[in-house]
Amino acid sequence: MMQLSEKPYFCSFLLKPKEMKNIVTKLVLVLLALSMGSQLQAQLTTTFAKNVIPGQQNGLYYSLPQTMLKLDFIIEETHFQEGPLSDYASNYFEMEDYVEYESTEYKLLDVKMSIEVTPDPNALFFVSLNSGRGSSKVQIDVLPNGIIRSVGIGNDMDVEAPQTTSHPEPVPCCKGMQDDNAGFVKMMSSGKTNAMLAKEVADKIAEIRKSKFYLISGDVEMASNPETFKAMYHELDEMEKEYTSLLLGKRVTKRMVKTLYVIPNKEVVTQTIAKFSETEGLTAGTGGSGSSISVQTISLNTTSAINAPSQSAVESMSYENKMFYRMPEMANVKVNCGSNTLFEERVLINQFGTLLVAPMTNSKMVFDTQTGQVVSMKAQ
Repeated sequence: MMQLSEKPYFCSFLLKPKEMKNIVTKLVLVLLALSMGSQLQAQLTTTFAKNVIPGQQNGLYYSLPQTMLKLDFIIEETHFQEGPLSDYASNYFEMEDYVEYESTEYKLLDVKMSIEVTPDPNALFFVSLNSGRGSSKVQIDVLPNGIIRSVGIGNDMDVEAPQTTSHPEPVPCCKGMQDDNAGFVKMMSSGKTNAMLAKEVADKIAEIRKSKFYLISGDVEMASNPETFKAMYHELDEMEKEYTSLLLGKRVTKRMVKTLYVIPNKEVVTQTIAKFSETEGLTAGTGGSGSSISVQTISLNTTSAINAPSQSAVESMSYENKMFYRMPEMANVKVNCGSNTLFEERVLINQFGTLLVAPMTNSKMVFDTQTGQVVSMKAQ
């Protein structure tokens, strides 16, 4: 028959000093782990914008920049204006070319490219902030267009000074061509026929040319003064042009700048952006006539060695205490008009690059607002 011990029951559970030390050590480790877990709680969570449920998060959106090509086409426009007395031009100017009808011709002289950036809709994210007890201070700085500039987690974060964005000066509009036939209109009031007026104009031109010859040959005393000679010759030359235009017509030439914007697409290497013809000039899109103007952007795969998250992973997952940045890609850009190359240069194309994630734990991260690359990272 079993007998109960006469000692108190709890005495049978007394632990040896070594066993007690092991239990205390394990308890301390558990408490330490719990403490560290509370400190490493998510201060922010980054999610692809399309996966955000409206109105249920505390945070803001930010975007990485995409590259946009600004192409300025330098075009020379020549307007041919028929002279009021052109029917009689061949009677007096057999060897000189004259304008037979109104027309306009265009010549593509050059193209200049510059880089601008816009928010990338395929790199738009939402950062939700943890406002729970014990959360660290989070500061996020974005440009007015939503492109991120800096982010910091900690209690002593400096906000980046705003960067000034330069805006290109507007290209002055070309003034419309003016009718300089005021002298002829005055002549018409005399009631003379066009044949009589043409003879009168031809005689006047011959007279002006004779005066220019006398001026050049030195038969005029005032020609000894260089400034006077220059002024007199210029006045005679302008008079000759005005009278000649009544018979031969006018050729008014001016230069203009037409600007087109292109956003490179890695999936579409060649983009047709306009048409150019000598009779219509530059027509945006593909509906005009003439030679096609295309932009070719070929990635040089400078970031291909990076083992980056897939696009599906970027769009489907949420990332705690992490921010997306971009490693831009170098590409070769070529602007063609038909089979002729107008421009070729290597530039950084942001959207051709790789999206990456960087950890954010009591640190400060500064972005390049032109590329989306991280330019500095400071741990607190």
